[in-house]
Parts: sequence; structure tokens; C-alpha cells
Amino acid sequence: MSKVKKRIKPTKEQAQELNRLLDAVMEAGHTSDLYCDCELCQVLAEQAELMGYRTDSTIKRPSEKWDRRKQVYERKRQIDVVEMANLAGQGLTSAEIGEKMYRSKGYISKLAKEFDIKIFTKKER
Repeated sequence: MSKVKKRIKPTKEQAQELNRLLDAVMEAGHTSDLYCDCELCQVLAEQAELMGYRTDSTIKRPSEKWDRRKQVYERKRQIDVVEMANLAGQGLTSAEIGEKMYRSKGYISKLAKEFDIKIFTKKER
């Protein structure tokens, strides 16, 4: 069995330094940028590694695989919206649209709300 490296509890000074660096990153506005390579974020990553919160201080760029997956997802979603709008124009309810498209009723409702598509609640005869 491999030995797991035990994380040592940081000292008070180390914790204060980490909090100061976190505040600096927040003030810089880099909160939602996971792959930021600016000086502030690099110092924060090195401090986190020193305290045992990270395994390596280098911030790696994501692979192209994730960009392709996101593009495929967006394309499938666009196709779903067009198909859903066509079925809604025929007067189908969200449950019937979900059955025809093999999607859940919640997904259909979410897309309809987002793209402002009118779906009938009851079938008009």
C-alpha cells in the first residue's frame, strides 16, 4: 500500500498570508478564472502548495477536449430548440414534445423559458 502524505496544519501566520493572498486575488477580480497565470494567482497557488492544499503550484491550461465537448453540447442544444419550436407550433404540450424528442419535461420547460417559446398546457381540439 502506498503511503498517503499527511497534511500538516498550517500555522497562524501561514493562514493569514493565504487569506491576504485570497483577498488580493478577489480585489483583482480573478475569481471565476480557473486558469489564470498572473503573478497574484501564481503566488497564491505556490502558497497553497506550501501549506499542503495543492499538489503542484503550476496552473495548467485545460485541454482542447473540453472546448470540443462544450461546442458539441451547444450544437445539440440548438438543434433541440429548433425541433422543440416546430413541435410547439403544432400545438403539442411539453409532455408530448418530450416524448417525441426523447427528452425530459423539465429540459423542455427550461429551454422554452430560456428562449421564450410558447408551449400549450392543454391540447386544444
